Amino acid sequence: MIDNPALEPPRPLREFWSYFSANKGAVAGLVIVVGVLLMAALAPWIAPYSPDITNPDVFLTPPAWQTGGSSAHLLGTDAIGRDILSRLIHGARLSLAIGLAVVTLSVILGTVLGLTAGYFRGVFEVAVMRIMDIILTLPSLLLAIVIVAILGPGLMNAMLAVAIVVLPHYVRITRAAVITEMSKDYVTAARMNGAGH
Repeated sequence: MIDNPALEPPRPLREFWSYFSANKGAVAGLVIVVGVLLMAALAPWIAPYSPDITNPDVFLTPPAWQTGGSSAHLLGTDAIGRDILSRLIHGARLSLAIGLAVVTLSVILGTVLGLTAGYFRGVFEVAVMRIMDIILTLPSLLLAIVIVAILGPGLMNAMLAVAIVVLPHYVRITRAAVITEMSKDYVTAARMNGAGH
């Protein structure tokens, strides 16, 4: 037991926060991300109007700082009189959900493919890594458009296309980590003791 608190090893979260908070750009980014998350979560209460209600009396109103703008609609209205600020606030939910779904799908598929390619090696590894190399060589936006054109239009197909485009990064990172780990002594010792897969 260490009696002097100054000699105690730093706790991992406290150490992470001390390094993180030293970077002002990272803290500003965290504030923005938390703000967007809160805005999306509280959208029904903080949005000034419903995003679907139309008002033909105020269609195509410019933003409040332009001539003809109104403080009632800070960012103006669209062609059928819907408040743009309210639509942005409510739209943050869908944008965050799509981003979360794409990253989750990519991480799960990439981790599984990277683990199996790094562990079993051989023909399967070569096939997986060559497919990932092909995906990486193609322009990402063009590849996503081609995938959506093949699968057909729709939100789910667009999410799948973006997930496929970012998949190689997770596969390569996971495969490299597996190969590094498999070369360590404890894995060799486990195999020498007769451990299976």
